[in-house]
Amino acid sequence: MPIKVLKGKVIGGKKVGRKIGFPTINIAVPRSKVKKTDWGVYFSLVKIESMLYPGITHLGPAKTFNFIWPTCETHILGFKNDLYEQIVEKRLLFKVREIEKFKSLNKLKKQIKKDAKLARKYFGL
Repeated sequence: MPIKVLKGKVIGGKKVGRKIGFPTINIAVPRSKVKKTDWGVYFSLVKIESMLYPGITHLGPAKTFNFIWPTCETHILGFKNDLYEQIVEKRLLFKVREIEKFKSLNKLKKQIKKDAKLARKYFGL
């Protein structure tokens, strides 16, 4: 059973994930559905049409880039298709860690690699 389910249209982001090898899909985060206590990094399932895909979701502000508005971005493991303008459902399964501010893009990339490795193991990939 997911902790939280968020649904929305895939929107453009800053494309930082793509630049460091972890492209993400982003949806707008309604303030009424997300509290500060929900912020974190989650293993998740993304429903696209009728299929479920495993991923890692960051929910909250991207502190490394000094963003204050929360975002909901997901790196779908092994998925390469363009999903802009499609409606997706993100099922947050459990919180892996809290969000944090990294001192460099390289440190962020190392943490995402670590998160992705754990997610692959969890999902049996």
